[in-house]
Amino acid sequence: MENNNDQLSRKTVKPPGERITEVIKNSRGLIKFPENKSKSLLSPLVEALYDDDTITITAVIFVPPFSNETLDLKIYQNWYTDIEGFPQLQFFVSYDMSETVSKDFYVYEVTFEAKSHPFEDQISHIKTIQTFLWDIDPVTSRGTVTTVQSAA
Repeated sequence: MENNNDQLSRKTVKPPGERITEVIKNSRGLIKFPENKSKSLLSPLVEALYDDDTITITAVIFVPPFSNETLDLKIYQNWYTDIEGFPQLQFFVSYDMSETVSKDFYVYEVTFEAKSHPFEDQISHIKTIQTFLWDIDPVTSRGTVTTVQSAA
């Protein structure tokens, strides 16, 4: 019989925000980190580019080996207003992560566009974004702050 802690540890949790369904995902091969001794996630490498009222985000994520044959990756966007009243964007790259120490990582490149709602007239004012890896069962998450660059 399972106790409540076992049941809680397996519960899946959806990240905050709205799911982005138009995502381009490309596998870029395998990379080794031979000295890795931690179950901790590796932070994503993220580029954000503002062009024609759109912010396009490209993130490179490092995924430890997983048991299923395809990576079930979902991206969520969260909008909020900071304490000074400026619009902010957060992105959550969500998948079920392996909870083992690994020296091998699959490299994936994901590209998607930020949705402007509810910041229709303010998307050009966003200077930075936050991007997190999000474990759906949740053990941990890891994130980074990225400056939005202008295409011009």
